[in-house]
Amino acid sequence: MYASEKEDNFRWVARWLATTSSHVLTEGDRVDQQVEDAVSALAEFAEIAHGSMDPAWILDPQNRKILARDGFPLAGYRALAGMRDGELLENIILVEKFKGNIGNLQGYTALRMNPSTAARQTTDSGTIKPQVILAFSGTSNLTHGLYDLMMVPVQYQPVSNSEGHHDWKIHDGFQRVFQSIREPAIQALKLAIKQMEKEAPNGEWDLVITAHSLGSAVSSLFLLDLLRFEAAWNKSHLPGGDPEMPIIPSSTKVTIAKFGHPRVVNSSLADEYRAQIRRFRQRPEKEEALTDWNIIGYMDGIPAAPPIKFGYVHLCERPFYLYHGRLYYVPDGEYEHTLFTVEEADPQRETDFHPPLFPKGGHNYYGSRDMERLQRRMKAIMPDVKEERTNSQPAQSGSGQNSEGDTSGGSKSPPQHNDPTWVKHYLEREKEEALAWASKAREKGKNYWGLLRSILPITVLILFTVSRLAIV
Repeated sequence: MYASEKEDNFRWVARWLATTSSHVLTEGDRVDQQVEDAVSALAEFAEIAHGSMDPAWILDPQNRKILARDGFPLAGYRALAGMRDGELLENIILVEKFKGNIGNLQGYTALRMNPSTAARQTTDSGTIKPQVILAFSGTSNLTHGLYDLMMVPVQYQPVSNSEGHHDWKIHDGFQRVFQSIREPAIQALKLAIKQMEKEAPNGEWDLVITAHSLGSAVSSLFLLDLLRFEAAWNKSHLPGGDPEMPIIPSSTKVTIAKFGHPRVVNSSLADEYRAQIRRFRQRPEKEEALTDWNIIGYMDGIPAAPPIKFGYVHLCERPFYLYHGRLYYVPDGEYEHTLFTVEEADPQRETDFHPPLFPKGGHNYYGSRDMERLQRRMKAIMPDVKEERTNSQPAQSGSGQNSEGDTSGGSKSPPQHNDPTWVKHYLEREKEEALAWASKAREKGKNYWGLLRSILPITVLILFTVSRLAIV
C-alpha cells in the first residue's frame, strides 16, 4: 500500500511537532455514522479540486459514469460516482473553475442538486437541501510549497468593508495566497448562487466550503471574510446595490469541511473567527446555521504546523480525529493536540468492526481513501484526454455499469464499444502496473528466500556449537 507513495505524508513533521493528548479516545467518542458519511462525501469534492486534476472534466456526467466503474479512479466515491441501474445517484453541475495568481491555485464551484448526504448533523434525511459547493485545491506545486513556508506572523489585512485590529496576526504565506484567489472565488460563488436560486426548489439551499491542506487555510480565511463582510453590511443597512461579497440568505445554512488544516492565525484573530461564528448562529436555526468540521488525521504533521511557539493556534475548538478510518470527537480543550491515543476496537464486541484503514496515517488519507492514488491515476488519464481534444475527437459517452458505484476492488471493467480512447489506454496501464507490482512481489519473495538459505546453514552451525558446549 505505502510502497507507491511519492507525495510527502508529513509523518516526520508529526513526530517532530505534534503533541499527544492525555485523553484516550474510546468508542464513546465515535462520531455518528450519518456525520461520518457526510464528511466522507465532502472530502470527495475537496479531493477533485487538486491542481493536478480538472474538476470540469471529472464532473461531466458521462465521464463520471465511466470513472465509477470497478477498477476506475472514482470507484467507491459515493457522492461523485454512486450509481444505480446505470444512472448516477446525484445530479452535480459544475458552475465555474477558477485560479489564483499565486501558483495558479485552483478552485471551483458546483451545484449538488440532490445530495445523498447532508452537510451537517441531522436525523431527518428527508430535509436535505441542495448544496452550493465551493472547493479549493491544496498545495499542488513548488510555488505553493514556498508560500507554505512563509510562516512569520504578519498583520491581518481585512480585504472586505470591515475594520481590522492591530493584535490580529496571520501566516504571511497563507494570507498572500488567499488574497490572490479571493476575487475569482467571490465571482465564482456569486455565479453559483445565482444559478442555484433558479434551479433549487423553493429557492432554498445550503452552502458548503471544503478543502484540503493549503486549501483548507484559504477556505477558513474566505469564510472569515464572508462572515465579517455580512456583519458589516447588515450593520450599515445599505439599501439595494450589489454587495462586493454574496449575502447569505436567512434560510441558508453554511458548512465548512476542512481536511489537514494547518494553524493559520494567532489567538486574537482566532477569537474573532469564533465570535463571527457565534454571531452567525444567532439566526433562527442557531447551532445548525453554521457547521465547522475540521478533521485531523492520525500522523498528519500539517495540523501540527506552524508550531504553537510561533504564536499560532487552531480555529476550530471541536475538531474530529480520523484514526484507522474512524472519526472521533476531540474533547473540549484538547483541540491544539494533533495526536491521540485511541482505545483499540474489540472485534468480538463490535458488530460493525472492520480492519484498520491506512494504519500508518498521514496527510493524504482523508475521507478514508488514498488521495494520492486518485491524483496519480487522474494525471495518467489527462494526457490522453488532451490528445483527444487536440485531435478534435469528441469523447463518446460510456453507458456506465448496472451496479452500485460505491463498490470498489475486483477486476477492471472492460472497455465498451463506444468508450473514448483514454479508457483503453487506462486499462492497459493498470494491467501493466499490476503485473509490475506482482513481479516486484515475486522478486522480493525470492530475495527473502535467498537470504534465508544463505543464513540457515550458519544459524544451524551456531546452534549446534552452542548445544555441544552446553553439554561439555
